[in-house]
Amino acid sequence: MQLHTLISLGVAVAVAGAAVKFGDYSARRIGVAVLVAWLGSQLLDSNNAYKTDLAMLALDAATLVYFVWISIRSRRLWTVVASAFMAIIVASHVATTIDLRVTIDTFKVSMAIWSYGILLCLVFGTWAGWRERRRAAASQDRP
Repeated sequence: MQLHTLISLGVAVAVAGAAVKFGDYSARRIGVAVLVAWLGSQLLDSNNAYKTDLAMLALDAATLVYFVWISIRSRRLWTVVASAFMAIIVASHVATTIDLRVTIDTFKVSMAIWSYGILLCLVFGTWAGWRERRRAAASQDRP
């Protein structure tokens, strides 16, 4: 594994772990999905220098469907934005598969950028859920 891969794993584990511990329903579910997708992509990556894998496309498409389902169920804006970032990742898969002029390095950079966007959405969602729970607890403590 390369250094940037280990760094992205560390960031993903830290953000997803915080989401599972401190977040609301949506943050916990998306946090777990991010980790499963990250680990699944490492298992499915064939390190082909010329094309993307259809298995990774299927994994990311399934993650997109799950994100959209969570977005519809929770009705939180940050989940919609995270779903949009995931849709861009899936579109990057399709673009790389269809057009051979899009290099695999361009694809990997775009996946990294949009993945960090998803993690930022997850950080915001975790913070918002924690803040909402703290406010609810404070209002119950008042006489």
